[in-house]
Amino acid sequence: MLASTLKPLKSIALLIAATIFTSASFALDGDLSVASLESARSLSRPGTRLNPDGARTGIQSPISPDQYRVRVAEHIYKLNTDKVFQGRMPPLLKAIGVVEIQLNATGDIKNLKWNRAPLQAPEVMQEIERTLRSAAPFPVSAKAESVVFTETWLWHKSGRFQLLSLTEGQD
Repeated sequence: MLASTLKPLKSIALLIAATIFTSASFALDGDLSVASLESARSLSRPGTRLNPDGARTGIQSPISPDQYRVRVAEHIYKLNTDKVFQGRMPPLLKAIGVVEIQLNATGDIKNLKWNRAPLQAPEVMQEIERTLRSAAPFPVSAKAESVVFTETWLWHKSGRFQLLSLTEGQD
């Protein structure tokens, strides 16, 4: 009787452990969680970092891939203020595009690869590519080396966008 009662509990414990392990592996692989995004945003300002005591200093230091992605997104926003959707995105979007961006050591685009192309809206694909190319050169990576990262574009029917790295959320 006791063994039959413990069996479902053991299954639940294994499920919880698998969920925790899976979440941890995603975070280690560089997926953006809310915590890592907030941390990246707070440290992505040029010339700032936290020293071991937690105080900000003006010394430029290497940043994480998430922080670099936020810095690039801020660069795109700065150059396209009139195209950025303000506020929370509505529930239905015109398109969502996921682009892998490869930059060389000087911040110029080496390659763009669509991981999820909004094929139903080819004009959005063209505008995203045009926006990316006109924003180059991008901030140079901390190690001044070539960089590859992925950015998700949330596209509203008005022609304005938000980037997942800086999104204000969606209703």
